[in-house]
Amino acid sequence: MSYAAVLEEIKKGQVKSIYLLHGEETYFIRQIEQAVIKAVLAPEEIEMNLLHLEKDPTINEFIALIETVPFMGGKNVIVVRGTSLFRPRKTGSNEQVETVDKLDERLLSVISNMPDYTHVILSTTDKVDKRRKLFKMIEKHGAAVEVANLKGKDVRGWLIPKLSELNKRMASDAMEYFLGVISIMPQVSLGFLENELEKVALFTEGKNMISHHDLVEIMSSIPEISIFSMIDAVSQKQLGKALQLLGEQVKSGEHPLKLLSLLARQVRLMWQAREMAQDGRSTKEISEKLGVMPFIGEKMLKQSQNFRLEVLKEATLALAAADYDLKSGRANHSVIEQIIIALCR
Repeated sequence: MSYAAVLEEIKKGQVKSIYLLHGEETYFIRQIEQAVIKAVLAPEEIEMNLLHLEKDPTINEFIALIETVPFMGGKNVIVVRGTSLFRPRKTGSNEQVETVDKLDERLLSVISNMPDYTHVILSTTDKVDKRRKLFKMIEKHGAAVEVANLKGKDVRGWLIPKLSELNKRMASDAMEYFLGVISIMPQVSLGFLENELEKVALFTEGKNMISHHDLVEIMSSIPEISIFSMIDAVSQKQLGKALQLLGEQVKSGEHPLKLLSLLARQVRLMWQAREMAQDGRSTKEISEKLGVMPFIGEKMLKQSQNFRLEVLKEATLALAAADYDLKSGRANHSVIEQIIIALCR
């Protein structure tokens, strides 16, 4: 079951007795946790009937918690973060395996007949073993939800309702700028984006529309902002501006390896876009292959056309070598400057 489908069910009052939330996007995990708590418990019940655990209780303790009747009636919500119940089982002695199996069987029995006054939310960012009986039992009697990191191309679908929630709108050039910055992030953390949007909302208090200038003003300290501008400068062969932006990031304390990895990713994508365009692929096909939004793919293709294919290949190889030299302590940020100079020739 998907994250969106689970939230929709909860909003309709269809709350499962037990959830397993697994994956790297903790933002989604927290959203589902809060949705269940809000749907099941009144504000005055939270202190007495909500239990947060940061690690697994013993199986006996877990069963006892599930079966404990809520104080003064109502319902209980048990949240267990960082569960290890779904990791692949290690082989051990027959006696140990038999003991674990008996405990598992007891827990399986309880989950298959959950009391109607208890709701359990288990979560982990670790990989889970979907072959485990416990996983299959939760799928059958509750919901197992994979919450993977959101892809950059899917952020717009999250951003629009989030802006509505903040009673804000974003000008078209601001939207393009925001999504463009996200497109160069190797991983998109929704928790980070939510914090940044809330900062922008506070900065623009008293007006409904967020402008491009607002975003640049409030988000200028984010490395990806300068890198985004730096890559634009490089693509337009604006050497002075590109080196200035690089220098500002190094001076602010940003590690050269992070700057290098962001630049390397963008150069590699431009190289791939240029190759695919030469093979006759459409902008839509290129965007899909690169995993970016169509307007980002179109912009990346235009940027790539300012470079010969051989230059992009050489820059990609030089960036890989620079990565090794930086990690081994044989180079500093000047190696990035040299690559930028070569790109801007």
